[in-house]
Amino acid sequence: MNIGYDLYAISQQDIFLLLRHVKQKKLKLLHLRKKDDMYFFYIPTYQRHQLKDFNQPYEYIKTVGFLKYVLNLSKQYLNIIGVLCFFISVIVCSYYIFDIQIIGTMPQVNQQMMKDLKKEKVDLFQPLKSYERLNEILTYLKKNYKDKIEYMNVYQVGSVFHVEYTKRKQDSIKKDDFRNLYAKKDGLIAYFDVDSGLIQVKKNDYVKKGELLVSNTIVSTQNETRIIPVEGHVYAYTFNQFEASVKNVNQDQGEVFYQLLLSIRSSLPSDAIIDKENVLQITKTRSKITLKMHYTLLEDIAVKGEGNEESH
Repeated sequence: MNIGYDLYAISQQDIFLLLRHVKQKKLKLLHLRKKDDMYFFYIPTYQRHQLKDFNQPYEYIKTVGFLKYVLNLSKQYLNIIGVLCFFISVIVCSYYIFDIQIIGTMPQVNQQMMKDLKKEKVDLFQPLKSYERLNEILTYLKKNYKDKIEYMNVYQVGSVFHVEYTKRKQDSIKKDDFRNLYAKKDGLIAYFDVDSGLIQVKKNDYVKKGELLVSNTIVSTQNETRIIPVEGHVYAYTFNQFEASVKNVNQDQGEVFYQLLLSIRSSLPSDAIIDKENVLQITKTRSKITLKMHYTLLEDIAVKGEGNEESH
């Protein structure tokens, strides 16, 4: 069974020599035809090595039939393997962690943080984390290193997991501060971290901006009034709306959304933790695209105030 044929061309002045060679070698010559001053013909592919003995010039044109595809595949075999490996690597890299980078200036903290990340199943060849999981890991690390680290962020770029932080500045010896703590914004009280002072609100209370949170005044059992230092933090859930815009230049909608989302996230308070994140609205005009987001943040809302206070 013939599974492929080679097409050749030869000058008309050499055609008789070719026919003699075909007869001598018992080649199977098919579809001999003349066009202009050239003759075209087919020979089974398995007989091509016998045609090489023909010492007159001829031109190979192409191979037809099933064997053509087999030959093409064999020539492109390595290319196919390379392409498959590339796509496999792209797919794998889009799902798994291949590097962990901790960007900070404290080697001991970096080593301990790497151990803590492994406890949270952040390790090489582990799956990349969802946005919700990243927030959980960030909250966990912030609580563990709150005394050593001023700022921290956790994010993923490609298959690389990043932790970035800045060292907390050493607090100089400071004098007692007797000012009360007030709410700098509206919020739902979550928990307290108060070292000194009289707490005036309870967990799950909704407080308004300017409301007294921690007082410097206490009354003893002997009905004596004392002024004490106030030190601490009051954490609450706050409800915020943010928006960002870019010029409308007919770019990819997915890329635009991600660009706007990153812009909004970068404007959030650095010490706040995202509890909930919701899209409110995406608007598009001829000139710009605007994204509006709603965030529930967990943040310290306490701020020192001067009102209704006594000096010590």
